[in-house]
This record gives sequence, structure tokens and C-alpha cells, in this order.
Amino acid sequence: MKKTVIILGLIAAIIAITLSASRNSNFAIIPIVIAFISGLALVFLSKKDQSKTKPIQYIFLLVIMSLGLTIYKGVYKTIEVESTEQLDQQGERDTDKSKELLENRQIESKF
Repeated sequence: MKKTVIILGLIAAIIAITLSASRNSNFAIIPIVIAFISGLALVFLSKKDQSKTKPIQYIFLLVIMSLGLTIYKGVYKTIEVESTEQLDQQGERDTDKSKELLENRQIESKF
């Protein structure tokens, strides 16, 4: 039981640190939670057995690192817009079409 929780916690923590360092850092929250819960379970299991706490320390260290990276990327994420010219041109075309439609409606309503 204890070895299974250790393996689950370490795998989830490694996945969390990998995801938090990638572009998709928002998806790192789920493995962070899983690793944190397994770390807490290990704390309670190790209190009963009086066993080593090294795996618990590693899991919590990786969880803290990945959580820090995820928060950092969430706060300082810049939105990159490559070309605003296309958006401006499309906006102008839509505005011109709207004006033409309004003028046609006004002409039709006069008759």
C-alpha cells in the first residue's frame, strides 16, 4: 500500500513539473493535486509505521516547484498577437458592409 502511494505520488509530481514547464502549464494543476494528496497520505502512513520520510520530502519539493512555475506562468503570461493588420482590415470591411446595409435599408424605407 505504502509503495503504491509513493510511486503514484512521484509519478504525479514528475508529470506536474513537466507540464508546468511546458506551454500547457494550466494542465499541471491536476497532477499537483494528486501528488499533494498522495504526499499527505504518506505523512499519515509514515506516522503509523515510523518509517523514512525521504520520498515524502521529494514529492512535496516537486509539488512546490511545479506549483511555483504554474503560478508564475499564470501571472506573467503574455498574449502574443502576431498580426493585427488582418484584424484591422476585417473590421474595416465589416464596418463598410454595415454602412451599406444601413443605407440600403434607409433607401427602401423612403419608398
